Amino acid sequence: MLDTQYSHAHLTRVPRLLATLLLLPLSLIAADRPSVGAIRWDAWSGDGVTEQVEQTLSPEKYRFRLPWFAVIDTAGRAHIKGATDGVMEQEIAYAKNAGLDYWAFLTYPEADSMSSALARYLRSPKRPDLGFCLILHQTLSVPAPRWPAERDRVVKLMQEPGYQKTHGRPLVYTFDVKTEQPTIKQRFEELRAAAKVAGLDPYFVYMGWNPARDYQAHDSEGFATVSAYAHPGTEPVFAKYVAAFEQHAWSSALANKIPYAPLVTTGWDKRPRQDHPVSWEKNAGYANQMTFPATATPDEIAAHLGRALTFVKAHPDICPANTVIIYAWNEHDEGGWLCPTWTPSGKPDTSRLDAIRTVLR
Repeated sequence: MLDTQYSHAHLTRVPRLLATLLLLPLSLIAADRPSVGAIRWDAWSGDGVTEQVEQTLSPEKYRFRLPWFAVIDTAGRAHIKGATDGVMEQEIAYAKNAGLDYWAFLTYPEADSMSSALARYLRSPKRPDLGFCLILHQTLSVPAPRWPAERDRVVKLMQEPGYQKTHGRPLVYTFDVKTEQPTIKQRFEELRAAAKVAGLDPYFVYMGWNPARDYQAHDSEGFATVSAYAHPGTEPVFAKYVAAFEQHAWSSALANKIPYAPLVTTGWDKRPRQDHPVSWEKNAGYANQMTFPATATPDEIAAHLGRALTFVKAHPDICPANTVIIYAWNEHDEGGWLCPTWTPSGKPDTSRLDAIRTVLR
């Protein structure tokens, strides 16, 4: 609503008026906006996983998706070395400058190469510039002898400086956690108990596919809120794809009064993996998919994020976590990324971060 008290003496209100006239949510220029995180899936640090995603993104038609630190050799093959000195520090700088508040790291066992980026983040001198939290994934399904150490590691990580909190509680997402399985259910209960012994009361968010169904199935297990990790789709027009998702998830949560942390998706296009299948996805449902959402423009991503922030501000009863999670920082070969990308000129393409900075800063 326009400020009806506007006069020449209220020139400081001009930015607010312009924002309203341009249909930009006023929450975007408020100091108390919801926190915003981005999912990290760190396949770029070396080992066999990196070798496979180097294959998926080596074809010329997919190179625009490569992370900014990639190198193309004379044979046209991509080399992606995210463990190179300085890469993590530059990533933190990019994320901070864009206005992100935290990264949500998809957690793997400590010794797994997929955990090396989290370790580098924790060692980085730039770490205070950006918060972090965990997305429990494979942690709860490790072999029995390794479980106690992984349980204690998660509790210790929740006590690290800079760990993202909501209402003073450590924010913990879970994805693909099959709590209907007795072993997983027991381990999740053990994790909650261990956290309690450490004086912690984690704010658990269940990442699923349908807010009403997910909350009904999992709220009694200790989850405070539901959300999502990603949103597969076949709609080729990105704007229609996100509009349908907002209706499917956000509006459904509102209609059913379900506690919800909105997901903002930057896309979902797994054609690189159709061309070069990866070993950890067997009989994938997308293998024969004919259409995927188009590559988003930076402005489309920023608009989608803006609507999510407005949704949270408008519905504090539905969005008690007061946060938004973005898919993703670096799922480059799956279609979702904010991380700057490689260009033939050698100058990173930061256009997506530049666009979201306009709504976060």
